Amino acid sequence: MHPDYMRLIDRWLGSPLCCIASCMARIRRPAPPREPRRILLICIAETGALVLAHPALQWIRRRYPDAELYFLSFKSGQGILNLMGLASDHQIILRSAPLSLFVLDTWRAILKLRRLRLDATINLEVYTRFSTLLAFLSGAGRRIGFHRFFEEGHYMGRLLTHGLIYNPHQHITRSYLSLAMALQESPSGEPMLKARLDHEPLQRLKIDRPVAAREAMWARIQRLHPPLTPQFLRVILNANASDLIPARRWQAERFVALAQRFLAAHEAMVILLTGSPAERPALERLCEQIGDPRVINMAGETTLETLIDLYSLCHLMVTNDSGPVHFSSVTDIPLVALFGPETPRLFGPVSPHARVIHHPLACSPCVSVYNQKRSPCTDNRCMQAITVEEVYGVARELLVEDDMIEKKKGAIP
Repeated sequence: MHPDYMRLIDRWLGSPLCCIASCMARIRRPAPPREPRRILLICIAETGALVLAHPALQWIRRRYPDAELYFLSFKSGQGILNLMGLASDHQIILRSAPLSLFVLDTWRAILKLRRLRLDATINLEVYTRFSTLLAFLSGAGRRIGFHRFFEEGHYMGRLLTHGLIYNPHQHITRSYLSLAMALQESPSGEPMLKARLDHEPLQRLKIDRPVAAREAMWARIQRLHPPLTPQFLRVILNANASDLIPARRWQAERFVALAQRFLAAHEAMVILLTGSPAERPALERLCEQIGDPRVINMAGETTLETLIDLYSLCHLMVTNDSGPVHFSSVTDIPLVALFGPETPRLFGPVSPHARVIHHPLACSPCVSVYNQKRSPCTDNRCMQAITVEEVYGVARELLVEDDMIEKKKGAIP
């Protein structure tokens, strides 16, 4: 389902449904407080948020070690849930298309959630009516999420028992942590959470894949490019962004120029282009424009699991602001992340091996939770301000600083 269609449904159907559900909530008897034994985390649209929510999950597991954690997500989030080691019977997965399957899966999810007798829900989506309604319909006595209070717009009724103010001045990892910490608070009509978060360590999610999986990925790359040896530098370019925010894209011709610059400077190098199956034709044209046999189009050739294997085998990745910014942070690959319409202050990568290039203008960030991440921009000059020379310079610095060439040289990954 196209993101714009989802936004329309959430606004025009979600608002009246939230109003009706709020009337029901007024007459609903509150559940008696008890230690949460079954907790549902809702993360539907932004699958990268599952990586950024890792500190919140760690806090819940420390505070409530006996609690069972469940996740509700779209199909696109299933891969990262599997990598996080979450059992399949603790995943509630929705298919976003076609509409008939989306409606059917939603109904089945509500029935399953009610059978689980959840104690609490934590909504990782910000100002999304659909996820707020699902939390209410789950039957959970404690419903935690971000509430607008006196903000204009974003009507979601009064369906939360624990409402927090969304703080646009702190990284989203800390906002998610505040949602988790609200589990130990009593219901209140005042905004939560009245606690400091800067003393809480923010551990990033690290995923160690089996050696056999990495060897299989290495063999696949060698089949696609037989001259490849362990001495080759391996650079990933993630040239496209999702349809959610098209303005995040760096110009294709600049990715072409960057690839040509890399290949001219390093004879023993291979460039790997990654993307979804739908992006493969566009990346095929990119291959043709680069015009070098050392470029491999891997769009649609990987699952999220094998993509993690690919990251662990490569020396560097350059990417637009999209899911791979966060997926790659579960490995130690050096990363150059290109930000424009969104601010890295809120959604920047958590990897210590990442560098962000960002040239904010007076109009940026132009996408946020306040406009459902829908930008009116048709001329993304914030992205155009990022030059090929700048990206290439940062990329070279990363390779030198991390000594990735010498560290991996001569060793079969």
